[in-house]
Amino acid sequence: MTTTRFFEWFEFGVLTCWFGLGLARACLLRARGVSVFVGDWQRTVWQMLADTLLLACLLAFAYEVIACAWALDFHIGPSVLANLVLDGLAIRALGALLVLGGLLAYVVALRDLGTSWRLGLDRTAPGPLVTEGLYRWTRHPIYVALDLFFIGTFLVLGRLIFLVLALVWAPLLHAIMTREERFLTQRYGAAYRDYCRRTKRYFTWH
Repeated sequence: MTTTRFFEWFEFGVLTCWFGLGLARACLLRARGVSVFVGDWQRTVWQMLADTLLLACLLAFAYEVIACAWALDFHIGPSVLANLVLDGLAIRALGALLVLGGLLAYVVALRDLGTSWRLGLDRTAPGPLVTEGLYRWTRHPIYVALDLFFIGTFLVLGRLIFLVLALVWAPLLHAIMTREERFLTQRYGAAYRDYCRRTKRYFTWH
């Protein structure tokens, strides 16, 4: 197996772990009576469009990782997006570290969240406010982990499509963060405002 093929299958393996762990956690919580997948019917039209674009970006990212690993002929967008713009073992190794770091942060954040993990804003029963564990260092560890995954994947695979997806993904995810923070401020009031004073949105040095 060549180095390129190794890293392509590495990315596929991490992607599988990411989705597998999330699905397993969602099923476990569902068995305990907690619904992870919730719909927020108070979103504006622009917020719904942004969420749709974010989901499309995630699906495109997942497909391209699979397409690279399985050497599929079809790729999303014009052929120029399949061009290799980064290469080299050192860059790929750095990217792999970011990807693994993102996966580890994701696992720890899921554990720390406990029954408060949701996909979407749960306005009826969001669970207790979590401020300990990994949440002492960042207000959005799962989202930061996803950013690391996107950036790391670009470094590992080096294709232009992953750079474009990362550049589209980051501001959309930032908008999700700020929307969640407004909701949590309304929900938890002074407790959340105090938490925000202690903990940065992306990373905190204590």
